[in-house]
Amino acid sequence: MASRRDELNAYTFAKRRTLASFLRPSPSGSEEGAPKPLSALVPGLVVGVVVLAVFGAIGMFSPTAPKGWDTPEEHVIVASESTTRYVVLKTGKRKQLHPVLNMASAKLLLDPSKASVITVDEKILDSGEPPHGATIGIPYAPDRLPSPGEAESAKRWAVCERPGEGGRAIQKAAFVLAKKEWSKTEGSDKLTRGDLMYVVGPDGKTQYVVDARGTAYKIADPADKELLKALDTRGRAPQRVSKEWLATLHKGDPIAIPRIDGTPGAKAGAGILPAQYDKVGEVIKAYDGQVLRYYVVLQGKVARISEFTATLLLNSGQLVGVGQAGEAQQVSPGAVADSTTFDEDKNWPTYRPRTVNDGSSATSGRNTVCNVLRSVGAKGRTTLSTWVGKDFPAQLPTGSSSAYVTAGSGQLYRQFQGTETTAGGVFLVTDTGLRYALQSNSDSATDDKGIGTSAKKRKEELAEAKIAQTRLGYEKVTPVPVPMEWSTFLPTGPRLSEAAARQPQGS
Repeated sequence: MASRRDELNAYTFAKRRTLASFLRPSPSGSEEGAPKPLSALVPGLVVGVVVLAVFGAIGMFSPTAPKGWDTPEEHVIVASESTTRYVVLKTGKRKQLHPVLNMASAKLLLDPSKASVITVDEKILDSGEPPHGATIGIPYAPDRLPSPGEAESAKRWAVCERPGEGGRAIQKAAFVLAKKEWSKTEGSDKLTRGDLMYVVGPDGKTQYVVDARGTAYKIADPADKELLKALDTRGRAPQRVSKEWLATLHKGDPIAIPRIDGTPGAKAGAGILPAQYDKVGEVIKAYDGQVLRYYVVLQGKVARISEFTATLLLNSGQLVGVGQAGEAQQVSPGAVADSTTFDEDKNWPTYRPRTVNDGSSATSGRNTVCNVLRSVGAKGRTTLSTWVGKDFPAQLPTGSSSAYVTAGSGQLYRQFQGTETTAGGVFLVTDTGLRYALQSNSDSATDDKGIGTSAKKRKEELAEAKIAQTRLGYEKVTPVPVPMEWSTFLPTGPRLSEAAARQPQGS
């Protein structure tokens, strides 16, 4: 029977033989001839690296998705190849992957505190988990939304009209310009000082002149040749404009040549005037510091007038007997030191008239008239300027005939009437050139008289508008006030709401 020593020797021999077979010993079979352990380790490491590389390559080319990509109401999912947009929604206890028509619809369906845009491999989306649901969204809603900063930044609105085909039709267009494009309504085509537009209303009879501040003045008697000459409109045709365009303007007083009391040309007895100028109806001028002022001589006094009123009086048939030949006579400042006022309550232009447009041509000349909204005050008072060019201030996009918005821009605004700038429907205008209601399809909150609805319903609509504003990313944006007369120049897109975004589309 083998002893314990014999068993130990046998075990040791077997161990050495097994080790030698792995380490490729020399033919002598001795343990000392075996390679060093490090030499044996290198081939093993190489094999391990190759194995890891193979599995890494498999992982690299296998479809992947961000962790939690299918959490409901958290992501706008963009397919890696087709770029189709999806959202994951939960109906009851079932998650579904819904194709969505546009980015606005997708955002309206997500939790605004978690919404993000992620890309997921097409194969994962087509794997059937979660299963596909119906295509949802709002047809024709915007696919590109202005950033919150862009949506609340100042914009310059312009509403323009020009003759259409045949001369009688009117082509309208609205422009919403970001600051980088404000220069389009400046320059030499912007009206200044005494520049006037000469226009006629849609009835073809009521004529107006419009000054550089966007104020329209009705011409009291369009048949008065002396008045037309004074306004520099004689020999010109008024340009036809719409009532909607006229509604965006401020309103001044009707213009007529003033009447002078007394006998024109008779001695006035107006103080220290030189005798040759001391005549009723005489128009004179004198410097007030560095500014040239105008005056009219009345019975027993001298009255201050504007350069505009002076031009009217110098063209008055009533004052032909004064013999001024259309020129105001200059006197010393002391001669008019005790002057009074004349027709100071008239809201008329200030400077000598110079009409810049001519409606007689539909194809040439400065026949594109624009009113420009520069700002809106706290009580709804608008600051305006006017612009007349040979074409629209910006080229309309292909496929659009009535609106232009600076690319990548837009504005969140409140459409108001009157002086209450904090009441009215909220709209989003984007570079599609459309305005999208966030409250209702009505153009004006004041149109809602409460008939057929309730206070609760109106409260729900306001809450819905706020929800839409928040989900679109504009929670901290205060809508900019825009008068209804300007807002309605923009064509209307679909209403943007969460409920509308959930509507299934197609068959």
